[in-house]
Amino acid sequence: MEFTKTERGKKAIRESVRRQDRQDRARVLEKQKTRSEWIREAQTAFNAYVRWRDRNEPCISCGKYRPEKFGGNFDAGHFRSRGSAPHLRFHLWNVHKQCVHCNRYLSGNVSQFRVALVWKFGHEKVEYLEGLQSTRTHDIDYAKRVKSIFTRLLKHRKKLKGEL
Repeated sequence: MEFTKTERGKKAIRESVRRQDRQDRARVLEKQKTRSEWIREAQTAFNAYVRWRDRNEPCISCGKYRPEKFGGNFDAGHFRSRGSAPHLRFHLWNVHKQCVHCNRYLSGNVSQFRVALVWKFGHEKVEYLEGLQSTRTHDIDYAKRVKSIFTRLLKHRKKLKGEL
């Protein structure tokens, strides 16, 4: 019995040391992340939220509810691309659910995307979105904030709908 008690104590100590090592390693790796890694994680959280928000809507460009043979999935498509308008990367008016075929193979199918946005928001808002210019660059703190906001928002909305 004595041997068992001491072994359990040693095992508990080893487990707590391993847990602490993992936590320390995670903290160090988080500090070493670059700006691009943080933006990529924020973009992933944002895109997941957009796909969930538009889950019951068709593709914004072609209007299909089920994607066909090209990829067979949906993306979060940007009306003004992330390359041409990086300041609109996390703008909810600019991003909508889009089938893989329209987003990747038709380069966003922008003409049909614009028509659908005019129907959805109105001409004034679309012109505002097209005319919006900025030289803003997203820093690490902004990317952390975006990731946190959209991760929590998605979790909260799923919980409200009973999907969690």
